[in-house]
Amino acid sequence: MGKPSLHKVYNKTYQEEAINYKNHLLILGLNKVTCQTRYLYLKEFFCWLETLQIHQLQGITTVEIAKYYDYLLQRKSSRTGQNIKQKSIHDHMRNLQAYLGYLLEIGTIKVSPASHLKFSYPNEKVERIIFTQSEIQELYSVSNELEKAILNIAYGCGLRVGELSLINKEDIRFTENLVIVQKGKNSKRRIIPITNQIVSELESYLESQQESKNKAVFLNSKGQRMQEWTFNSTLKTLISKTEFGQRFSTEELNKIGIHSLRHSIATHLLENGMKIEQVQTFLGHSHIESTEIYTHINQQQINELME
Repeated sequence: MGKPSLHKVYNKTYQEEAINYKNHLLILGLNKVTCQTRYLYLKEFFCWLETLQIHQLQGITTVEIAKYYDYLLQRKSSRTGQNIKQKSIHDHMRNLQAYLGYLLEIGTIKVSPASHLKFSYPNEKVERIIFTQSEIQELYSVSNELEKAILNIAYGCGLRVGELSLINKEDIRFTENLVIVQKGKNSKRRIIPITNQIVSELESYLESQQESKNKAVFLNSKGQRMQEWTFNSTLKTLISKTEFGQRFSTEELNKIGIHSLRHSIATHLLENGMKIEQVQTFLGHSHIESTEIYTHINQQQINELME
């Protein structure tokens, strides 16, 4: 996310709402930089609402959301003087959708005015490191118990790094072979099936953690819930143990994180013949375009899979 401009909000309700939302994100376990950015994005929206003389959350309709999108399309960057980037616009709108979903969840509003709106992801190409299926097998072969447990949930279940951090022991249903993501992106809940082998390996890992009373599945060296940056660091350490990892440059290694495992499983599922709509459900995407972005399969292959 790019750094948003600062905007002054005068309405006390809006001031409190922005702070409450930031605290909500912090409780969810998002890193402080992300929480601050989303807080500032929301402040800009509230500032814009004030210019329209809209001073109550209940006054926000689909019309205002659409107009705000048009406003962002025209907004200039205070740093460059040029229109803000498409990715920044996308981040603004996705954050707004998430905020309205949060209001719906806590009962502040009865219907989200942005729930049925679709904001196209920018076409800017982002270079991603995608592991091959053989490289994933090599990661498993050199992993210790913790690293294997992370692979089983991050790769095997396709979790986002924030979801990985938030997962609790009670979310793994061993008797049903399921992992439950209680609050994914936009507070969406989803259920992911897991194999008997993953069940066995996760049971073994959690048995080694029985002394801890912390409900989190993954703990750091201090016995606290593991955060996003630690997961990414652990993955890089694991990669350094492999033969293929030795070939990565520092620049390439810096691009790798838990998201690389998510991109990889999406690609591998499609390569192995799963329909793209099924992969969409597996990843928890609202729109199939997002699923296509997460894969490295060409358009012809995608068309064949959708037939």
